[in-house]
Amino acid sequence: MARFIGLFRELRDNEHTIVEDGILAPTLFIKEVEYKKFLGSQRREFPILCLMSNVYLTDKRLMLLVLHEVEAMVLKKRGIPTLTGIEGSWYEIPLTAVKSVAVVRKEIRRDKEYRDILSKLSAQESLSLTEISYESEKASGSLKDYLNSIFDAEGMTKIFDVKNITAMSDKIHVLSDRAISLVPEMKNLCGQ
Repeated sequence: MARFIGLFRELRDNEHTIVEDGILAPTLFIKEVEYKKFLGSQRREFPILCLMSNVYLTDKRLMLLVLHEVEAMVLKKRGIPTLTGIEGSWYEIPLTAVKSVAVVRKEIRRDKEYRDILSKLSAQESLSLTEISYESEKASGSLKDYLNSIFDAEGMTKIFDVKNITAMSDKIHVLSDRAISLVPEMKNLCGQ
């Protein structure tokens, strides 16, 4: 018997849904960059894209159904075209690729990029959100190909004027109270 979620996304054999009805939420894709400075190193997060998506969770993967591109202001300022044709596409992260899941408090007023993107979504000065760190090379979907083509180390250097990059990691921030309730379940499924 075929089982489906979202817009007819078929589940694999022995895959069971945890969140079946989807959580509609603004979803931020983040590149975290560590770079050398004169003395030591520094980490910095760059929100690169904000999408409205439905979040689904199974016992094998986290799936995002992209409904709408909310804002790519950071990208527009740097001359990168916005995404076209991504509505209705999927972005999937196997739970084996998830490095950490946590609820974090983000101070919007202190972070210019966040302030630019989130000012349209919230007037609050800080937000609680679900932060998911993952290995992007294990993710799948058409959005993955776009993000990887633009936001490699060379692309980050050009776009954000960050030099001497020593490490990069990928994160997703889901801005929803319902998504926060998934954190214990995801930690359990990921063995954290």
